Amino acid sequence: MNWVLATTLICGFTMSVTSCEDNSDNPVPAKKKYRLVQRKDSYDNGETYTITDYGYDNQGRVKTVVTLCYRIDWDDPVLDADVTYTYEDHLIVTKNWDGYCRYFTLNDDGLIIKEESNWIKDGEETPKKAQEYYQYVDGRIAEFVEEGFPTPYTFHWEAGDLMSSVREDLVININFTRTPLSVDHGYVIPPLSSMDEELYMMGYYGKQSKHLESCCELSLEDHENGIFSLNKNDYTYTIADGHIVEVVRETYGKTKIEPMDYDMTTGRTIVTTLTYEEL
Repeated sequence: MNWVLATTLICGFTMSVTSCEDNSDNPVPAKKKYRLVQRKDSYDNGETYTITDYGYDNQGRVKTVVTLCYRIDWDDPVLDADVTYTYEDHLIVTKNWDGYCRYFTLNDDGLIIKEESNWIKDGEETPKKAQEYYQYVDGRIAEFVEEGFPTPYTFHWEAGDLMSSVREDLVININFTRTPLSVDHGYVIPPLSSMDEELYMMGYYGKQSKHLESCCELSLEDHENGIFSLNKNDYTYTIADGHIVEVVRETYGKTKIEPMDYDMTTGRTIVTTLTYEEL
């Protein structure tokens, strides 16, 4: 069960990193401020894509996130997510259209230290389950613990940049290569797929890295069960007025589960385009 969960987390992580490549100069700081209002992710040469629309409250916090999935052979899009955000004292609650809820407990610095989840549907509510805990050092995430697992993910920072994350019990290593390029605001993706993207963008998981990634490599080694997995992600992107407007992600991977061996040499390309509105 441990390696299955770990592989799932790695696969989700490889789908969630925003990075850059072959850029050596910092952009000119934005003269105006913007906020993200729409995101489009295109797969399979545009045959499949999702469109996400973001709504905000009067304090500039994300209030709604709605994602629709499209295919060229579908008559109508399919609803993928419709999430509402509610902000309380030391607590943020999100609820999706299908009744799935997440409860984020904040410390006095406004950082998420615990997450719980449950289902509320047709007037019935399941018990809350604590799943994830977070610790910070100097405002940066230092540890991530999943309930039921013996050891945490530990995060290693250098000069304000997250460079690696390690989980010793499952021999998971996540390593980043970074460029000098940074952005002022806008589209930012968390270092773990279990984190809420919108809350990460707003700083509820602490300080973000100063510079964007050019490459992310993830490896899992479970010799006891004969499992090895390696995933690599390379990114190129376009920046305008201090924020990312397009990301092109190339993913590659190799997984060995004895006696089977899977090798994805050509990888997959995902193009993300982002739309902002001026504040």
